[in-house]
Amino acid sequence: MKVILATSTAPFVHGGASLLVEWLEAALKERGHEVDTFHIPVDTHSDRLPAQLVGLRLWDFTGLGDRLIAVRTPSYLIKHHSKVVWFLHHHRPAYDLWATHPDVADDGAGREFRRMMFASDEAGLSEAHALFTNSQRVSDRLQKYNGLDSEVLYPPLGGDEQPTPGDTGDYLVYVSRVATHKRQLLAVEALALTQTPVRLTIGGSDGGSGESRRVRAAIERLGLQDRVDFDDTVVSDSEKNALISGSLGVVYIPEDEDSYGFVGLEAATAMKPLVTTTDSGGVLELVDHGVNGLVVAPRPAEIAQAFDTLWTDRVRAESMGAANRKKMEDLNISWDHVVERLLA
Repeated sequence: MKVILATSTAPFVHGGASLLVEWLEAALKERGHEVDTFHIPVDTHSDRLPAQLVGLRLWDFTGLGDRLIAVRTPSYLIKHHSKVVWFLHHHRPAYDLWATHPDVADDGAGREFRRMMFASDEAGLSEAHALFTNSQRVSDRLQKYNGLDSEVLYPPLGGDEQPTPGDTGDYLVYVSRVATHKRQLLAVEALALTQTPVRLTIGGSDGGSGESRRVRAAIERLGLQDRVDFDDTVVSDSEKNALISGSLGVVYIPEDEDSYGFVGLEAATAMKPLVTTTDSGGVLELVDHGVNGLVVAPRPAEIAQAFDTLWTDRVRAESMGAANRKKMEDLNISWDHVVERLLA
């Protein structure tokens, strides 16, 4: 089959969505399909986004190739005779974050911008022959805000290197982009309340936001320099895999994440338990409390107790890690399944 992949991108930003498209392209080619990928630069600033949406809507690939797979907002505005969408998230400031983190004023012009985002999404998405999402949470938002049904299609890991099961170490690891909503600071504050000598390793860049300085200041303020290893740079795949493989468990406590995040899947691949919080969003679809990880309230004391639980009972930690791997298999998270559904 001749497949067109379309996704939006920001210059010099290479995040999870970019990796997902790379891995999907490789998975399609490995299964004998011809693929042409379009990375469309999109500036999501509210002053410039409307004109870009209009321009993107003028793209028409009808009659070219057998299938168009649109991945990231707003690439699904492209017209095609056989379009499917793997929807990752809305332009969230106009949707679920409107009341708390809007990117326009709540006035006439701002409300018109929001109405435009709804109308634009519904025009492009309603044309899809099939609509998939990366989590039940995102499917629920599509139904709530746009009245559209969708099928959850969990993204697998890709690439040549993935974590492997290793020995159980004395540290928990949190490898992710360092950002306020990823809440590395909360993990540090939790460690300060632990009753065991469990350690914490944090890896990831803040992209110039300054969040790393806040995390480092908290480590010093709480006297945790000897118990926290903080590498505030981009961690290579090999370094990340080694850290996860040798850890006691994996920490991932973002606030209201769209999907389970690749960190959660990497923990399952390495057979490590995952510590997360009740408000972490899509990651909760991957974790059953006490079975393959620990789900606690997003407060330092409760997170500290989870850290201590893994340290105190290594047998239980290893058992939850094994269950974490099985959970991934039970959810059928594989590229064979993804390709089969996207091309069905």
